[in-house]
Amino acid sequence: MSFKSDKRFVISVFIIILFNLLLIKTPLTSIFGYEFSVFNSVILVIITGLLTISYLKREENYLNKLLQISPGLLVIPIAISVINSLLTTTCSLADGFLFYLVITVPSVLIGSSLGLFAFYIYPRHPRILFIILILLTAFIPVIEIYYYPQIYFYNPLAGYFPGTIYDEGLSVSRTLVIYRIINVIFFLSIFYSINLIIKKKSGINRLIIGVVVLVIVTAFIICSPYLGFSTNKWKVESSLRGKCYTEHFEIIYDTSIDTAYLKNEIINHEYYYFELKKFFQDEPDRKITSFIFKDNKQKGELFGSENADVAKPWLFQIYTSSESYDHTLRHEIAHVFTASFGTTPFKIASSFNPALIEGIAEAAAPFYGTWYLDQIAAIAYNNNFRLKLENLYSGFNFFGQTSGLSYVYAGSFTNYLINRHGIEKFKEWYKGKPFTEVYDSSLTEIADNYYEHLSHLGFTGKQNTAQYYFGRQTIFSKFCPRYIADQLRKGWENYNDNHFAESEEIFAHINGITHNYSALYGLALSKVKLKKEEEALTLIENELPNYKNSSYYFSLELLTGDLRVMNEKYEKARDKFYELNGQNPDLHLYYLSKLRINLSANKSLIYNYITGTDSAKYEILKNYNSDSYDYSSFPVMIDLAVLLGRPYKEVIEIFNKNIIVNDIESSYGAYYLSNYMMENLDYTGGRKLAALAGRFRDSDGIELFLRSNLIKANWIYLNYDKIMKNMIFVNSPKS
Repeated sequence: MSFKSDKRFVISVFIIILFNLLLIKTPLTSIFGYEFSVFNSVILVIITGLLTISYLKREENYLNKLLQISPGLLVIPIAISVINSLLTTTCSLADGFLFYLVITVPSVLIGSSLGLFAFYIYPRHPRILFIILILLTAFIPVIEIYYYPQIYFYNPLAGYFPGTIYDEGLSVSRTLVIYRIINVIFFLSIFYSINLIIKKKSGINRLIIGVVVLVIVTAFIICSPYLGFSTNKWKVESSLRGKCYTEHFEIIYDTSIDTAYLKNEIINHEYYYFELKKFFQDEPDRKITSFIFKDNKQKGELFGSENADVAKPWLFQIYTSSESYDHTLRHEIAHVFTASFGTTPFKIASSFNPALIEGIAEAAAPFYGTWYLDQIAAIAYNNNFRLKLENLYSGFNFFGQTSGLSYVYAGSFTNYLINRHGIEKFKEWYKGKPFTEVYDSSLTEIADNYYEHLSHLGFTGKQNTAQYYFGRQTIFSKFCPRYIADQLRKGWENYNDNHFAESEEIFAHINGITHNYSALYGLALSKVKLKKEEEALTLIENELPNYKNSSYYFSLELLTGDLRVMNEKYEKARDKFYELNGQNPDLHLYYLSKLRINLSANKSLIYNYITGTDSAKYEILKNYNSDSYDYSSFPVMIDLAVLLGRPYKEVIEIFNKNIIVNDIESSYGAYYLSNYMMENLDYTGGRKLAALAGRFRDSDGIELFLRSNLIKANWIYLNYDKIMKNMIFVNSPKS
C-alpha cells in the first residue's frame, strides 16, 4: 500500500499531528506522561475505528491495512512528545513510555474492533453506530460516578481517570495493567470472531452477536466492583463495616476508629446540620449518608481521592476521613444542603460553575484555619494577592490559580452577597438566573463594592500571612507534577519504612531537577537520620533563598533553626526562631517558634527536645510544664499525646493547674485543650475551657473563631445525651 495514495491515512496523520501540536502547548498534556497518553488514546480510538469502517465499506483488505498503518499512527504522537520533552521539559521518559504502552497502544485495537463491530451489526450506517458506541462507552463512567460512591473510573477509551486534580501522584498501577489486559482480550476476541465470520461469510445472526457482546459488557460492569475497577456502596460498607443512624444522618465508618473519637465526630455531624439549617433556611428532604474512612490512604483506595474530601449532592452523600472532620466536614455537609436548590441531574450550580459551587459551601463553613473568611480575604486583597471576580466566575477559571485563593474569594464574596441581599437571592443566581436580574447590578459593579469592603477591613501589613496561605503553585504550573508527586510518594514511603539511604537518593534526585519543598524537606530529614546533620544544615541554608516568596519559606526557616540546634549552633538557632516569630505568618508557626525560643534558654533542653523521639519530646514538655505552664507548648504536647496513644486521664493530669488567659498563646492553648477534651467526650471540661479561651481579645480577630468554638461547645454540652440516646448503632465501634 502506498501511504501517499491513501488520502484517508494522510488526513488521519494530519489530524494526529495537529492534535499533538496542540497538546504540547497545553499544561499537563505538554508533558510526555499520563494526560498526553489519555488524550491520544481517545483520538486514536476514533480515528482507527473510522478508518476500519472506510476500508470495509470499500471492500479493501482492512486487516493488512490496519497492520500497516497502526505503527505509524502510534509513532507520530510519541515522536512529537519525546522531541518536545527533549527540547523543553524532560520528566521521566520511562514513565511516559509506560503510560503510553498501557493506555495508548491498546487504543488502535479498541478502535478497529468497535469499527468492525459497528460495520458488521449495522452495515447500512456503520459510522452512526460507531459514534453511538463511542458515546455509550464514554457514558459508562458518568453512570458509575453518578450512582456509585467513587470519583475515579476505568474505561476503554481513556484507560483510567484518577478523580480530583488535588491528587497529583499517579503511576501505572497493577490494577490498570490488569484492566488493560482485559480490554485487549475482549476487543481482540471481538475482532477475531467477526473477522472470522466475515471471511467465512457465516450466517450467524447479527442480533445474536450483538446480544452476546451486550451481555458480556453488562456482566463486566456489574462485576467491576468485585474486580477492583469500580466501587459501589456495598463494597465501601463491607470494607468499613461500621454503621449507625442519627436523626439526620446515616454514618458509615471504619470500625478501627475508637469509640470516643467516633462519637465526637457523630455529634459534630448533628451540630453542623443544626447550624447549616439556619444558614440555608432550608434542609435536605432525606438523611445524608456520611462515609468516614480511617485515613486518607483508605479513602484513596476505595473512593479515589486521598487529598480531597468530597460531597455528591445528588446522592446526598459525603466522603471524609476521621482525621479531617474538624476541617472539612461542615463544608461537605453544606454541599448536600445546596441540593435543594441545585440544578441539572447533579443538583449543583447552573453550568457546573465551580466558583458558585464552592463559594456557597465556604460561606456556610466560614473559617479558614482560625481566620474568618472576610478576614483572610482582606489579608489576601490588601497584601497584593488579588484576582478579578469576573474571571473567577467565568468557566473553569476557578482552578487557574492557587486553590486556596479561589476558595477564599468565592466564599467571602458569597458571604458578602448573602449578608446584604439574603440567601434567597443567591439561590436564584445559583439556579442560573442572570446576575444582573437577581441583583439589579452587574457583577463588576458589585465586585467593586466588595473590594472596597475588603479594603476597609484592614489587615494591611500581613504580607507574610498572605504569602503563607497563598504562595503556592497550581498543578497546571508545576514542573512534571505527576512524575514528581509519584516520586515523592516513593520517597516518603521509604523514609517512613526507615529506608533512609533510599529516601535520600529519591529526594536528592527530585531536588536536583526542580525546587520542591517536600523533596527538600525530605532530603534534609533523611540526612539527619543518616547522621549527616551538617550536610542537612548546609543544604537548607543554601536552598532557603529559592523559597523566599513562597508559602514554604517559613517552615524552612523553622527547620533551619532546628538543624542549627542539632549542629549546636545555639545562638544562630535562637536568632532564626526569633526571626520567624517576628514574621508571624501563621498561628501554628508562631507557637512553634515561641516554644523553641523559650526552650532555648537551656541549651541542653532545646538540644534534647529537637533531637529526641516523639516519646522523648512528650516527656520533656510534660516535665517542662510541671511547675508553670508554657502555653505555647499546649498544642504540641496534645498532638504528641494523640500520636503516642496516651490515655486521656493521664494527659489531662498534666493540665491540673489554673489556666490564665491573657495573651494569644494562652488563649489558643486553652482552645486546643478544650478541643482535645471534647474529642474525648469531656464536654463539661471542654465547654469550660472554650469559655476561658474566648475571653481574649486581639486585633487579629481570633475572637471570632474562639466565639464560634464556644457556641459549638455549648450546643454539644446541651444536646449530646439526647442525640446519643436516639442513635442506632448497626455495628459497634471499636472500644
